[in-house]
Amino acid sequence: MSSPISLNVTGLDTENLIQELMRVERQPLVALEAKQQTISSKKAAWNTLKSKLESLMSKMKPLLEQGVFTAKTAKCGHSEVVSATASETAVPGTYQIEVINLARAHTLQSRSFTQSPDEALGFSGRLVLGIGDAAEEIVVGEDDSLNSIAAQINSIEDLGIKASVLQVEPSEYRLVLVAESTGQAITFEQQGFEQGMDLGLSTVEGHEPAKATFKINGITFQRDSNDITDAIPGLRLTLHKTGVTSVSVSYDDDALVKTVRDFINEYNSLLDLTARYNAYDSETRTAGLLFGDPLLQRLLSQIRQTIFREVSDKLPGFRFIGDIGISTGSIGAYSRDGKLTLDESRLREALAENREAVASLLGGDEPDSQGALVSLKQVLEMYVAHDGFLPLRESTLEAQNKDISRQIENLERRLEVRLTSLRRQFTALESLLIQMNSQSLFMSQQVQRLFS
Repeated sequence: MSSPISLNVTGLDTENLIQELMRVERQPLVALEAKQQTISSKKAAWNTLKSKLESLMSKMKPLLEQGVFTAKTAKCGHSEVVSATASETAVPGTYQIEVINLARAHTLQSRSFTQSPDEALGFSGRLVLGIGDAAEEIVVGEDDSLNSIAAQINSIEDLGIKASVLQVEPSEYRLVLVAESTGQAITFEQQGFEQGMDLGLSTVEGHEPAKATFKINGITFQRDSNDITDAIPGLRLTLHKTGVTSVSVSYDDDALVKTVRDFINEYNSLLDLTARYNAYDSETRTAGLLFGDPLLQRLLSQIRQTIFREVSDKLPGFRFIGDIGISTGSIGAYSRDGKLTLDESRLREALAENREAVASLLGGDEPDSQGALVSLKQVLEMYVAHDGFLPLRESTLEAQNKDISRQIENLERRLEVRLTSLRRQFTALESLLIQMNSQSLFMSQQVQRLFS
């Protein structure tokens, strides 16, 4: 950049004059920069809109996969007696359950030892432990302690027995063996020990192995575990204590209603976003970033036409989403902005009337399904797919942005040349004025000599 003019023969602020002239010259550049900023803002707006469409699709996904329509829930009259969970294969109904006896894990204890659990016991032999089909031999040497014996047992994988050393009284320790599963007895043999010089294992009173005994609708069952998965198809029971309760299995309509409501909330959030981008304030004469954009108008039109259209299906039942309680409001009180509302009681009635028809109306798992949300998903994919309308619009805006950047670069170079030219011209003007002043002074001196 050329240096500011400093001769100052005229007394004028020539540098300020040059900057004012350049400000006029820069107006096309300012316009280009403003246009580039608008393009960047529009690009960000379309990206935000694309993310919102993808979020809407994620909220639709459970309703399209149909699992939410077949999901079951289990409710217990007394959850402190029995708790239950149901899979989608569970049959709706009510079951009376009586827990007679809980399954218990077998627990063995050794005789008491007064020496430290890390101190050698001073006897040797072999301990054979077994549970179910598994059996292992533990060799006890004279240098072994209670802790080392427990460590040997715990190091055996898949034995199903865990050992620990407990201090039952001051200076009194016992080796305790607990079965990892309930309902099965721990078998043991102490071989090769001298009489009276062994571990002295015995069952802890009240911790004998026991199976769970319970009744379902009067029928008696026995299982090794308190976690019951094979008594009622699709229903998992966990027994907690003896007592009587009921377990009811039904469709999980609460989860379904929540899923529909989540979709509606996201749909309405999308309309709020598009309304902000498509707004126009007549008082301030300001418009949203995408006001009047044909692509935005097309998107909104297709979404509304798709979701509110009639759905023809092989199943009898419902043809419009309004038939199951999804609408823009009651007659006379509809939403002018097109937002959806949910009549929860109507949706629950529709599910009770024909659950399969509701699923078919919204989604449907058949390959040729034309459910309302299936069609809506197809419309949204036209916009958000990698080759969809929104990525193409982003590419177009990016190309425009690059073109304007090139124009700005070219114009900045021309402005730099113009600035240099102006400073050169004003410098030449100052030089010329200096020369003229010198000549004027010389002539004045000559004239004075003629009349002196």
